Amino acid sequence: MPRIPRPLLQLLAHAPRLPSLIGPRPCIAATVLQNTPLRLSRPQFLPLFAPRVSAPSPVLASLQQLRYAKMGHEYQPSQRVRKRRHGFLARKRSAGGRKILIRRRAKGRKYLTH
Repeated sequence: MPRIPRPLLQLLAHAPRLPSLIGPRPCIAATVLQNTPLRLSRPQFLPLFAPRVSAPSPVLASLQQLRYAKMGHEYQPSQRVRKRRHGFLARKRSAGGRKILIRRRAKGRKYLTH
């Protein structure tokens, strides 16, 4: 995390409290900035417009950062597509594919293609 310059930190520390977008309470970030000393080894700032809700809602859940993305269903195996794309005849058809076959033969591969 980049360090915040001292003049900017002083300016933010003396700034009036910002209204929150959600809820009647003052913004968390403004409260943190006002109570923060000038020397910080690790700034503990929250986003200026962080939503604060006790019960999670579907709308706010979508705004939160996901730690792990769900695995997709992109790979649906098909023998026909696999052979057409990576098979022997597809390799023979193009100059680059022929070079692949030459390299695999030179290396002594048991299987040249799918």
